[in-house]
Amino acid sequence: MTISLTVDGRPVLAEPGESLLDVARRAGAEVPSLCHHPGLRPYGACRLCLVEVTVGGRSRTTTSCNREVEEGMDVRTDTAELRRHRRAVLELLAAMAPGSSAVRSLARAHGVEEPRFASGDPPAGRERCVLCGLCARVCSEVVGACAITLSGRGTRRGLEVPFGERVAESCIGCGACASVCPTGAIDMEVDAVEILKARVDGPRPCRYALMGLAPGAICPNDYECARCEVDQRFTEACAPLHPIFAARGLAAPADWEE
Repeated sequence: MTISLTVDGRPVLAEPGESLLDVARRAGAEVPSLCHHPGLRPYGACRLCLVEVTVGGRSRTTTSCNREVEEGMDVRTDTAELRRHRRAVLELLAAMAPGSSAVRSLARAHGVEEPRFASGDPPAGRERCVLCGLCARVCSEVVGACAITLSGRGTRRGLEVPFGERVAESCIGCGACASVCPTGAIDMEVDAVEILKARVDGPRPCRYALMGLAPGAICPNDYECARCEVDQRFTEACAPLHPIFAARGLAAPADWEE
């Protein structure tokens, strides 16, 4: 059963369970978002994807990434109030993450040249982080490692590794966190590989085996992955499907497990 709704005055058909964000973008609307990733559960943290929805004569604004379509919805993605809201959010994000070119570019596209709110010097490593939570969510939901997490509230909100370690013992160096980060603020892969090198003596599992992609494979190169044919095949043929082959829903190359 298809669902009929309108997006910015245009009739649109959608499938039950689809999000307003996906449907609006498919209809040609430019709805920004920093915390949304198609392979992860909706989160609604960045508040950039707000839209105005009217159902049964009642209107409200809602995050479109975690709101499902309903029959007869009238969706507006570009109103004066929504533009004002997005500019305010982008001013805050640009002030919080002054080193993020992605945030700056998005801010300029929405009429924000410089943030009005001084944030002081961001903590080390945080000059590009916007606390979208994508890294922690992919590590938990897709990888299952839970090697990084969001903690605290308000101005104390931040990312941390459990028990204050540089890299969690559960980290497998898969690079999923870096692959979903919208601002390039995180890269635990290099540090994690160093931990893997020091973790055990003797034959050690290939990190793609740890990802569940090359069962039983042993690393012959002391985790110098750039020298490995397996890593080259992954990078050249499969990297666009990461994290973990789009939650393992897409096939690897035919010869992957040979």
